[in-house]
Amino acid sequence: MNGGHPAAESWAAWWRELNKLDLSIKRVRGQVASSNAFRDDAKAAVQFYFREVRPALTGLPLDDANLGILDEINPHMLELAARPSRKSTYRSRMRELKALQGRVEAKIEIRANTKSSGSLSALLTTSTEAAILKTLDQLVPTTALSYQQVLLDLGDKQRTSYRGTASELSEVVRELLDHLAPDEEVLKTVRLERDQKRPSMKQKTVFILKNRGLGETARKPAETSVEIIENGIGLLARSVYDRGSLSTHVATTRQEVLTLKGYGDAVLADLLQIHKV
Repeated sequence: MNGGHPAAESWAAWWRELNKLDLSIKRVRGQVASSNAFRDDAKAAVQFYFREVRPALTGLPLDDANLGILDEINPHMLELAARPSRKSTYRSRMRELKALQGRVEAKIEIRANTKSSGSLSALLTTSTEAAILKTLDQLVPTTALSYQQVLLDLGDKQRTSYRGTASELSEVVRELLDHLAPDEEVLKTVRLERDQKRPSMKQKTVFILKNRGLGETARKPAETSVEIIENGIGLLARSVYDRGSLSTHVATTRQEVLTLKGYGDAVLADLLQIHKV
């Protein structure tokens, strides 16, 4: 988490309190949590949410349905703490909060970095990049973080290496394909080669676009782009050994990653149906 932003700091502090509360819940003997000390801790955790976390999240803003779920769970926790309540109910609510934790953290990171850093805003030079980041944020927040990192890396011309950036770009495409086309679904329609352990990125792309009713001609650009990304990462890793000077290596590698990013953006735009919005 980006510790410098108030939302990130208050969220992290709140989860430290919730983790302590979760341990206390597990230590409750019997079926009912009735001790005043425990109930006071539960009230304090909820009050921290409404006094510190909620205003910080609103300030980003965090335009997410998850915020509505948080606003539903916390008042109920306060109601539970007002009287002796069943331990199982507390545990159920805590499970719901933990299910939201990672998704909200990722969104805070994206919102905090985007709002507090002018550098990212400056890097969003095309409407396609901005739309990809926004749509990924809504669909797979952790993948949006990776795409954001690609933008930041390529905007930093002082970097000494861009090989990690290339791998990050490949993972962005791969993670989105995995989200849209789970292995078990794709395997119902394709047969793997002898040494193939899972569907390829190209097979997943074909699966998704076929399901959308696109014919072979309409699918071809996305299929070609995915193949270039998949093969290009390996070629890029091997090519570093053929370059004499460090400066030539870094400049050339950055240009190659920028070229791969062009194909990556094309695939992401097709998969996310950005041009159809």
